[in-house]
Amino acid sequence: MSDWWTKNMTRAGARRNWRDGEIDADPYLMPAYTAGPAQDLPRRAAGFIRYAAIYRDMVVVNDSSPLFGVWTWRESTRGYKGVSIRVAYRRGETKEPVIIVELIHPDAAKNVLLHVSFDGADASARWRSWSKELGLPALVEDRSGETRLADPKLGGVFLGEPQPHKRASALSARRPLSFGYTGRGRYWPDRLVTGTRPHAY
Repeated sequence: MSDWWTKNMTRAGARRNWRDGEIDADPYLMPAYTAGPAQDLPRRAAGFIRYAAIYRDMVVVNDSSPLFGVWTWRESTRGYKGVSIRVAYRRGETKEPVIIVELIHPDAAKNVLLHVSFDGADASARWRSWSKELGLPALVEDRSGETRLADPKLGGVFLGEPQPHKRASALSARRPLSFGYTGRGRYWPDRLVTGTRPHAY
Protein backbone atom coordinates (compact mmCIF):
# COMPACT_ATOMS: atom_id res chain seq x y z
CA MET A 1 0.00 0.00 0.00
CA SER A 2 2.83 2.40 0.89
CA ASP A 3 4.53 1.81 -2.49
CA TRP A 4 1.25 2.52 -4.29
CA TRP A 5 0.79 5.81 -2.41
CA THR A 6 4.40 6.79 -3.13
CA LYS A 7 3.88 6.12 -6.83
CA ASN A 8 0.82 8.39 -6.84
CA MET A 9 2.67 11.15 -5.01
CA THR A 10 5.56 11.20 -7.51
CA ARG A 11 3.40 11.61 -10.59
CA ALA A 12 4.27 14.99 -12.12
CA GLY A 13 0.65 15.76 -13.00
CA ALA A 14 -0.54 15.21 -9.43
CA ARG A 15 2.22 17.44 -8.02
CA ARG A 16 1.23 20.30 -10.33
CA ASN A 17 -2.23 20.60 -8.76
CA TRP A 18 -2.97 22.35 -5.46
CA ARG A 19 -6.37 22.11 -3.79
CA ASP A 20 -5.91 23.83 -0.43
CA GLY A 21 -4.87 27.10 1.22
CA GLU A 22 -1.55 28.74 2.01
CA ILE A 23 1.04 27.35 4.44
CA ASP A 24 3.89 29.25 6.06
CA ALA A 25 6.34 27.77 8.55
CA ASP A 26 9.01 30.13 9.89
CA PRO A 27 12.54 28.65 9.66
CA TYR A 28 13.74 31.01 12.40
CA LEU A 29 11.25 29.73 14.97
CA MET A 30 12.25 26.14 15.67
CA PRO A 31 10.49 23.85 16.05
CA ALA A 32 8.24 24.94 13.19
CA TYR A 33 4.83 23.36 12.67
CA THR A 34 2.78 22.73 9.56
CA ALA A 35 -0.55 21.02 8.94
CA GLY A 36 -2.38 20.25 5.72
CA PRO A 37 -4.52 17.64 3.96
CA ALA A 38 -2.77 15.03 1.85
CA GLN A 39 -2.40 16.04 -1.79
CA ASP A 40 -2.32 12.58 -3.39
CA LEU A 41 -5.78 11.24 -4.14
CA PRO A 42 -5.62 7.91 -2.19
CA ARG A 43 -4.61 9.53 1.11
CA ARG A 44 -6.89 12.48 0.53
CA ALA A 45 -9.81 10.12 0.02
CA ALA A 46 -8.93 8.46 3.33
CA GLY A 47 -9.02 11.87 5.05
CA PHE A 48 -5.34 12.02 5.94
CA ILE A 49 -4.01 15.25 7.42
CA ARG A 50 -0.28 15.60 7.97
CA TYR A 51 0.88 17.35 11.14
CA ALA A 52 4.63 17.97 11.01
CA ALA A 53 7.08 19.41 13.53
CA ILE A 54 10.38 20.44 11.97
CA TYR A 55 13.46 20.62 14.17
CA ARG A 56 16.98 21.44 13.02
CA ASP A 57 18.00 17.79 13.21
CA MET A 58 14.70 15.91 13.11
CA VAL A 59 11.27 15.84 11.50
CA VAL A 60 8.39 14.38 13.53
CA VAL A 61 5.17 13.66 11.63
CA ASN A 62 1.68 12.53 12.62
CA ASP A 63 -0.39 11.34 9.66
CA SER A 64 -3.94 11.36 11.00
CA SER A 65 -6.97 9.75 9.34
CA PRO A 66 -10.49 9.14 10.72
CA LEU A 67 -10.42 5.74 9.00
CA PHE A 68 -6.89 4.51 9.75
CA GLY A 69 -6.02 6.39 12.92
CA VAL A 70 -2.70 8.14 13.52
CA TRP A 71 0.61 7.05 12.05
CA THR A 72 3.60 8.63 13.78
CA TRP A 73 7.07 8.57 12.31
CA ARG A 74 10.25 10.57 12.52
CA GLU A 75 13.20 11.14 10.23
CA SER A 76 16.58 12.81 10.60
CA THR A 77 16.91 15.95 8.48
CA ARG A 78 20.14 14.42 7.12
CA GLY A 79 17.99 11.79 5.43
CA TYR A 80 16.45 14.46 3.17
CA LYS A 81 17.80 15.39 -0.24
CA GLY A 82 17.17 19.11 0.15
CA VAL A 83 14.65 21.92 0.14
CA SER A 84 12.91 22.31 -3.20
CA ILE A 85 10.84 25.04 -4.80
CA ARG A 86 8.26 24.29 -7.48
CA VAL A 87 5.26 25.75 -9.23
CA ALA A 88 1.80 24.19 -9.03
CA TYR A 89 -1.62 25.47 -10.05
CA ARG A 90 -4.76 25.94 -8.02
CA ARG A 91 -7.32 23.26 -8.81
CA GLY A 92 -5.53 22.54 -12.06
CA GLU A 93 -6.19 26.03 -13.45
CA THR A 94 -3.02 27.20 -15.19
CA LYS A 95 -3.95 30.86 -14.63
CA GLU A 96 -3.48 30.65 -10.85
CA PRO A 97 0.08 29.60 -9.99
CA VAL A 98 1.09 28.46 -6.51
CA ILE A 99 4.69 28.53 -5.25
CA ILE A 100 5.52 25.55 -3.03
CA VAL A 101 8.59 25.03 -0.85
CA GLU A 102 9.01 21.43 0.28
CA LEU A 103 11.41 19.21 2.17
CA ILE A 104 12.30 16.44 -0.30
CA HIS A 105 13.04 12.86 0.76
CA PRO A 106 14.15 9.93 -1.44
CA ASP A 107 10.86 8.32 -0.36
CA ALA A 108 8.26 10.78 -1.66
CA ALA A 109 5.81 9.69 1.04
CA LYS A 110 8.07 11.46 3.56
CA ASN A 111 8.11 14.83 1.81
CA VAL A 112 7.07 17.68 4.11
CA LEU A 113 5.50 20.96 3.00
CA LEU A 114 7.18 24.08 4.42
CA HIS A 115 5.62 26.96 2.52
CA VAL A 116 2.74 27.43 0.07
CA SER A 117 2.09 30.87 -1.35
CA PHE A 118 -0.41 32.20 -3.89
CA ASP A 119 1.40 35.48 -4.56
CA GLY A 120 4.97 34.18 -4.17
CA ALA A 121 6.04 37.27 -2.22
CA ASP A 122 8.04 35.40 0.44
CA ALA A 123 8.55 32.08 -1.34
CA SER A 124 12.13 32.67 -2.50
CA ALA A 125 13.22 33.99 0.90
CA ARG A 126 11.58 31.06 2.71
CA TRP A 127 13.19 28.58 0.31
CA ARG A 128 16.69 29.96 0.83
CA SER A 129 16.19 30.38 4.58
CA TRP A 130 14.98 26.81 5.09
CA SER A 131 17.91 25.50 3.07
CA LYS A 132 20.36 27.50 5.18
CA GLU A 133 18.82 26.72 8.58
CA LEU A 134 18.60 22.97 7.94
CA GLY A 135 21.96 22.80 6.17
CA LEU A 136 20.44 21.14 3.11
CA PRO A 137 20.87 21.89 -0.61
CA ALA A 138 18.47 24.28 -2.33
CA LEU A 139 16.72 22.36 -5.10
CA VAL A 140 14.55 23.34 -8.07
CA GLU A 141 11.85 20.98 -9.33
CA ASP A 142 10.95 21.12 -13.03
CA ARG A 143 7.68 20.24 -14.76
CA SER A 144 8.60 16.58 -15.08
CA GLY A 145 9.09 16.30 -11.31
CA GLU A 146 12.88 16.05 -11.51
CA THR A 147 14.93 18.02 -8.98
CA ARG A 148 18.31 19.63 -9.52
CA LEU A 149 20.66 21.81 -7.51
CA ALA A 150 19.80 25.49 -7.68
CA ASP A 151 23.49 26.40 -7.36
CA PRO A 152 25.55 23.65 -9.02
CA LYS A 153 29.15 23.50 -7.82
CA LEU A 154 31.82 23.80 -10.48
CA GLY A 155 34.52 22.11 -8.43
CA GLY A 156 36.56 22.28 -5.26
CA VAL A 157 38.10 25.44 -3.88
CA PHE A 158 41.79 25.28 -3.02
CA LEU A 159 43.47 27.64 -0.58
CA GLY A 160 47.06 28.75 -1.15
CA GLU A 161 49.52 31.52 -0.47
CA PRO A 162 48.29 34.97 -1.49
CA GLN A 163 49.72 36.09 -4.83
CA PRO A 164 51.07 39.60 -5.48
CA HIS A 165 48.96 41.90 -7.62
CA LYS A 166 50.04 42.46 -11.19
CA ARG A 167 51.53 45.80 -12.10
CA ALA A 168 49.47 48.32 -13.99
CA SER A 169 49.48 48.10 -17.76
CA ALA A 170 52.27 49.98 -19.53
CA LEU A 171 49.68 51.49 -21.84
CA SER A 172 48.16 53.47 -18.97
CA ALA A 173 51.26 55.70 -18.91
CA ARG A 174 50.77 56.61 -22.58
CA ARG A 175 47.50 58.43 -22.10
CA PRO A 176 47.93 62.19 -22.75
CA LEU A 177 47.55 64.47 -19.75
CA SER A 178 45.24 66.71 -21.81
CA PHE A 179 42.80 63.87 -22.56
CA GLY A 180 39.41 65.41 -23.32
CA TYR A 181 40.72 68.97 -23.47
CA THR A 182 40.12 71.00 -26.68
CA GLY A 183 42.21 74.02 -25.84
CA ARG A 184 39.28 76.38 -25.27
CA GLY A 185 38.40 77.64 -21.84
CA ARG A 186 34.96 77.17 -20.34
CA TYR A 187 32.71 80.19 -20.71
CA TRP A 188 29.62 80.29 -18.48
CA PRO A 189 28.29 83.88 -18.36
CA ASP A 190 25.89 83.45 -21.31
CA ARG A 191 24.38 80.39 -19.75
CA LEU A 192 23.96 82.04 -16.37
CA VAL A 193 22.40 85.21 -17.75
CA THR A 194 20.33 84.11 -20.74
CA GLY A 195 19.92 80.37 -20.11
CA THR A 196 21.50 79.51 -23.49
CA ARG A 197 23.92 76.68 -24.10
CA PRO A 198 27.55 77.73 -23.47
CA HIS A 199 30.17 77.66 -26.17
CA ALA A 200 31.75 74.31 -26.88
CA TYR A 201 34.81 73.58 -24.88
